[in-house]
Amino acid sequence: MSNKNNNRFKSKSSDDYDRRRNNREEKIVKEELPKIVFSFKDIDIGQIPPGQSYLEWQNQGTLSIMVDKLGQICQYNITEAQQLGMLTVYGNFPPKSDFKHPKHINEKVNWAVIKNIKGQKGRLAGHIIMNVFYIVFLDMNHKFYITEKK
Repeated sequence: MSNKNNNRFKSKSSDDYDRRRNNREEKIVKEELPKIVFSFKDIDIGQIPPGQSYLEWQNQGTLSIMVDKLGQICQYNITEAQQLGMLTVYGNFPPKSDFKHPKHINEKVNWAVIKNIKGQKGRLAGHIIMNVFYIVFLDMNHKFYITEKK
């Protein structure tokens, strides 16, 4: 064999490498936001009507649909759920509502609704703190945030 071919099998010294070892820049990965979770601790059964009870929703076949909807939504973070049209965040308690702001809930929370529970009118109204949606009202008749008909 020629010398030319033998040279390519010789080991190279570390000085022969252009790259420095252990000097890679870490790839910055976008931080994933936490998924939505739900709490029933703030449910207000004192406002039935205009809200409804679990039993009413069960008798109408809505309770199981609600549980399915919660299972779908908890796969997303708040931003994703808003972009998909599943969640609307209002901020303040609605100015026009058949419900009253519950005394046991802070005035400064962000109010929101989960939409389209068994049709377009059905809603779960509540408030959000970080990634927790606290369900406050079962609102089958869209009485939480009343808007003018167009």
